Amino acid sequence: MNKLSELIKDYNYICIFRHENPDCDALGSQFALKYWIEDNFKDKIVKVCGFETYSKQLFPKSDIVNDDFIRDSLAIVLDTANEERIDDKRYKLSKKIIKIDHHPNINEFGDINIVDIKFAATCELLGTMMFSENFVISEKTAIMLYRGILTDTLSFKTNNTTENTLVIASKLVALGINIPLINQELFNDSLEIFKFKSKLRSKLKIDGKVGYIIFAANEIEKSQLKAGDIRGFIYEIGNIYELEAWCIFTEKIDNNQSLYDGSLRSKCIAVNKIAEIYNGGGHKNASGIKNITKKQIKDIINLLNKEIEISY
Repeated sequence: MNKLSELIKDYNYICIFRHENPDCDALGSQFALKYWIEDNFKDKIVKVCGFETYSKQLFPKSDIVNDDFIRDSLAIVLDTANEERIDDKRYKLSKKIIKIDHHPNINEFGDINIVDIKFAATCELLGTMMFSENFVISEKTAIMLYRGILTDTLSFKTNNTTENTLVIASKLVALGINIPLINQELFNDSLEIFKFKSKLRSKLKIDGKVGYIIFAANEIEKSQLKAGDIRGFIYEIGNIYELEAWCIFTEKIDNNQSLYDGSLRSKCIAVNKIAEIYNGGGHKNASGIKNITKKQIKDIINLLNKEIEISY
């Protein structure tokens, strides 16, 4: 934490950025870091930047930040592997940029990179850094960190869940967070969403050891859900014994052209390598892709099956 804390001391203004289509690790790490800085560096003014929101109202709204504030600030970009995915391109205006992430460091950007793929979540990496020194970690900081760790490990089910993941989670629990409440807030659904998930499962197609779902643009519109929310339900098909990889693709119409965004998941194979071919990226077992064609969806399914064959 020394490097980050020393840099924070040098700036009065700090802006914290995240990736587009933010998940709980992106938002959790953002607000955890904001609260932590405010608790330990009382003279700092910290702003959370980003335009897109998480579907469930679990996180505060981002701050309204003007360009002049960003120009005078230290920018900290969290949980974002490549520059294209940063949800507010004004981070480039800042005086210095720090990247903190747990994804493979494909695209180094900014002045300082604190990147370590051993961590299952950026919240785990931040938690490890925070606990490494004698800093105040409040209960609300702990809640934000725990949300990110819990969701990025799919409730400690992914193969990148380590001893350290559980140690940091246990230290956060020791700070007084309410585990049952956090689980209910993250995973309980309304009756409407429960019914939608039944429809989602009914659309599952199987090709080899890959399961996939495609949602057309008109179906998304009828559902009254955001495309990102629908892709976020990918965990619903992750517990099928016969599948080694699974995907959800959502259609959008852009300049009269049909394009798709996708979420890829796997038990063992490295889906991020395939995502990178299509200008996407992410974790080894969880990645995203944007602006692909329907033909490319088929190509991706074929590549996933080839990787599975090689692995076994």
